[in-house]
Amino acid sequence: MTLEIRWIEDLLALDQEKSISRAASIRHVTQSAFTRRIQNIEASLGFQILKRYSKNIDFTDAGQVLLSTAKSIKNQMNTTITYLEKNIKDNELSIKFAVSHSLITQFFPKFIQKLYSDYNDLKLEIIAANLQQGIRLLKDGSCDFLICYCDQLTLQQLDATLFTYHKIVNMQIVPVTANKNELPKYELNQTFPLLAYSRQAYLRKCVDKMIENKLNYRTLYETDNASDLKALALQGLGIAWLPRLLIEDEINENKLKILDGYSFFQDIYIVRSNMIYSQKINFVWNYLALT
Repeated sequence: MTLEIRWIEDLLALDQEKSISRAASIRHVTQSAFTRRIQNIEASLGFQILKRYSKNIDFTDAGQVLLSTAKSIKNQMNTTITYLEKNIKDNELSIKFAVSHSLITQFFPKFIQKLYSDYNDLKLEIIAANLQQGIRLLKDGSCDFLICYCDQLTLQQLDATLFTYHKIVNMQIVPVTANKNELPKYELNQTFPLLAYSRQAYLRKCVDKMIENKLNYRTLYETDNASDLKALALQGLGIAWLPRLLIEDEINENKLKILDGYSFFQDIYIVRSNMIYSQKINFVWNYLALT
């Protein structure tokens, strides 16, 4: 059996129009010619793909499977074309990373440092995005890689035919407050102002799970950006749960204090789309995720 590319457009036209005559029209062939093309598909496959009724046309179970594949191929082609239009200019391919807000300032520069120093001809672009935004950017070809906090349950909900992922590191998230006269300004065993992540941020649900119905607090501020929360904590405005890497200097300088208890660890992943293929992207993936 030989696959003909025009089958994809023929099937999509039938699905759109639910009529052989109208599908033939948008495919710019006569109805009889289009009918023969459908019959040729069925003859090549060895089974029917259409249920033919007097008033309308519908796909058989086998036809639905074939249609689903046709849609997937079409989507992949559209994504690839969009990606090339956005990223190819003067034969130069840039590598775009979508990175969680709280990982941009400290984690990402260190993570990418060796790659960038070894291969400084690479052009890198960074987009700040939460998990769901990053997945959308990957799907429409607006970025090549997503670096984010995530868990296995969320990752398992991703379509394995569309995405590949690899765990980078397990990051400690700790509650901190300003140092006041060598003592923490706020304590977890008292009512305290909470410097929180916004509801769109992945770390928000992690912190909520840790403290809801366990600690007494009032939410003072919400943001996606962990650096903003660090700045507010340094001003003595409340308690924030921050990546340990983000506050190492402030801890060593005794500007912030880590509060005992209610710390947790969260995995960081790198995710890529399977629909985009290029030597440079595969090289970066192999360098970052598999070495």
